[in-house]
Amino acid sequence: MRRKSNIKIYSPIIQDAYDRIPAIDWATDEITEGIASRIDAVMKQKGISKKELAALTHRRPSDVTRWLGGGHNFTCRTIALIEQALDTPIIKIAE
Repeated sequence: MRRKSNIKIYSPIIQDAYDRIPAIDWATDEITEGIASRIDAVMKQKGISKKELAALTHRRPSDVTRWLGGGHNFTCRTIALIEQALDTPIIKIAE
């Protein structure tokens, strides 16, 4: 889990706010960024543009941009929609 970076924070107020971010938020960010990264990798592998993925999922290109931007709170339904459109698993469920 990525909690802290090597960024030097000079403001005690900002440092305090940073330190108060719950571990679950860091974990959630790491997962959503991983999903976005996987979608992007599959799109590149298959030569699919954002516009094409939008058409395949019947969504707007701005939705795809949001998905790939990281930090999007993916629903299971959205992940399934993207997996079907790309004909590739995005996440793997442990057995």
